[in-house]
Amino acid sequence: MSRIARGLKLIGDTEALMIEELDTLLIADLHIGYEQALEKSGVFLPRSQYPKLKRRILELLEDVKPRRLLIAGDVKHEFGEATAQEWLETLDLLDTLLERAKLTVVRGNHDNYLIPILKRKGIPLLDPVLAEEGYLIAHGHKPIPESRADVAIIAHEHPVLALRDEVGVKQRYRCLLKGRYEGRLLIVLPALSPLASGTEVNTTPRESFLSPDLAKAELREFEAIVQLSGKSYTFPLSALMPREP
Repeated sequence: MSRIARGLKLIGDTEALMIEELDTLLIADLHIGYEQALEKSGVFLPRSQYPKLKRRILELLEDVKPRRLLIAGDVKHEFGEATAQEWLETLDLLDTLLERAKLTVVRGNHDNYLIPILKRKGIPLLDPVLAEEGYLIAHGHKPIPESRADVAIIAHEHPVLALRDEVGVKQRYRCLLKGRYEGRLLIVLPALSPLASGTEVNTTPRESFLSPDLAKAELREFEAIVQLSGKSYTFPLSALMPREP
């Protein structure tokens, strides 16, 4: 657990963010049902990711015991109606989490047709943002709305840092991005899903970013933070990105 800014602590192995002033644990991009979506394109994986995802969320909750768990979008994966896997696993996860914390969801671009699932459990779906006590939290697939908030937190991009070891083999690490954008602190959360592919923030051209705000931000002035086994590592992106022509 490391403090990345006043009131903000990075939890786990770069998986979650604790907002101390709100007593809220923040996660994003669960993408429940990803395996069934892959089957449609001919890729078959054992449906073993959900138990791992559920266990990890419970471990994070046990670690910090927040009043509220906030999911910043993309609870499910399929863009259309919820698949059988999404219904079963999402309902099971919601039942489990509601026993441990208040639960709120900010709508992501994959969360179409999520409302019927959440309504069954009385869980609010905020669209497009949660704005509270100087924090603005959105999924990130749309531009961040104008606000007086000092801190904006988004997800959606699934940021990863690409580093090469001493023999030139590339390793990819889930990371959290931190920098200034439009006069406020901007935090970009990594994906919690172990299957979600990520954007290599230090190698990807600006025009290829998914988030409209990150596509405009000066990422050379951002930091990528990776936390592994309780140790936090901070990398200035200016030192890891290709030189501009």
